Amino acid sequence: MRELYSNEAEHGVLGAVMQASLQGDAGLVEDMLGQMSSVDFYHLDNAALFEAMLECRDRSMPVDPVTLGVVQRTLPSGDMVIAYAAELARNVPSIANWKSYAKHVKEWGVIRRILDIADQARDMVQEGTHTAEVIAASQQAMADLRNLDGESKGFKRLDQWMGDAADLVDEKYRGVAPEWPATGLADLDDLVQGIRPKKVTVIAGLPGSGKTTLALQIAQHNAIRKKQPWLVFSIEMPGEELGLRAIASLGGVSLRKLDNPEDMGDADWANVVGAVAIANEAPLFVCDEPVQTPSSIRATARQCQREHGLAGIVVDYLTLVRSERAGRSRSEEVGKISKALLQLAKEMDIPVIELAQLNRDSTKRVGKKPQSSDLRDSGEIEADASCILMVHRDMDSEAGKNGVTEILMTKCRHARVGSCLLQQEGQYGRFSGFLGALPSDEEVEMGRGTYASKYKGRKDHE
Repeated sequence: MRELYSNEAEHGVLGAVMQASLQGDAGLVEDMLGQMSSVDFYHLDNAALFEAMLECRDRSMPVDPVTLGVVQRTLPSGDMVIAYAAELARNVPSIANWKSYAKHVKEWGVIRRILDIADQARDMVQEGTHTAEVIAASQQAMADLRNLDGESKGFKRLDQWMGDAADLVDEKYRGVAPEWPATGLADLDDLVQGIRPKKVTVIAGLPGSGKTTLALQIAQHNAIRKKQPWLVFSIEMPGEELGLRAIASLGGVSLRKLDNPEDMGDADWANVVGAVAIANEAPLFVCDEPVQTPSSIRATARQCQREHGLAGIVVDYLTLVRSERAGRSRSEEVGKISKALLQLAKEMDIPVIELAQLNRDSTKRVGKKPQSSDLRDSGEIEADASCILMVHRDMDSEAGKNGVTEILMTKCRHARVGSCLLQQEGQYGRFSGFLGALPSDEEVEMGRGTYASKYKGRKDHE
């Protein structure tokens, strides 16, 4: 079977960029970098080297092996950047042929994407997805492919953008437009009105507020209910603990019993088996590597997209992501990481949900409700986010002690800011809709109105 890439073309593009920089032709370097994207490259090392080139350009540095080695020391393979870059710069056949190299790289990237679309459509059909949904998803994916005329334009007239927007409105009216990911919680979905692709949604809260629970539940809903591939970067929490939380959430088995299995009865064991069955083959992937950088997140996301498709990413949490280069302050480093995740969302046309912590200023405020300005480490987090959700649970109040949690949407570029109430069921590691009264222990044990039974009921009607 023929390989679906041209390693020689990828090397040619990267080598030509460095040769143009060594010749002092900054305009040509800008043209080359502007024509390409890291997602065009098949090999992770080549994609990472291209990202380092973009960093050099953004910092007004020459793009040569030495400066590339300064901004990033190693590649995903573990090889040293400076040695790899020097070899490519030395072996590029001709800088004059860079457009031909770039065209080959982009064409192979589109071919891989087309095959991915076909595979995803086949999987949707086999899963019993309605044919209209399969067609709409495939049409949207095909429409997202870049123009191959060589000189792709980064601009269009306003009336053309208006036409595209009108087409989207018409598709929504006819019910054939792709659905945006949802949270699975009715009141929160009414508030947020869809988790938008190409944008960053920030879920913030104080330690122990439930922000991780909420983010994982959103990913879980889309992967299990919608069969959409999601990828969670769990930098703080090991994968095994996420597995326990998923069993508790989907099966209605308390985390305390899972930690002390001698207290579990026959019904609990049955619920564990049921939870595993519900999640069987669901495309929810977890990376629990404790050391992550923007480049490693991008490389893992691209690998997941190639192998399984990708509909969304969760990063838990932002300030644990390490900077690839030292900044003048931690605030500057976090700001660059935030910008990199926003760029990733745009490049891959998916939503990125990033978790962030709050400083303690909100606890000193009357009412104790957090604001966007309470985000810790960098104001860039607020600036880059399309939507900010604050998880607020006042543990000094009776309602807070009983799990009532307010989700404050303090920023949203596509909907009015506001808030809603959710019921946090901490013993099961999940949220549910707030009904004004807590369910009794007997009701929870019987499984009525639980997160798992909601999935089971929907599945039975499909």
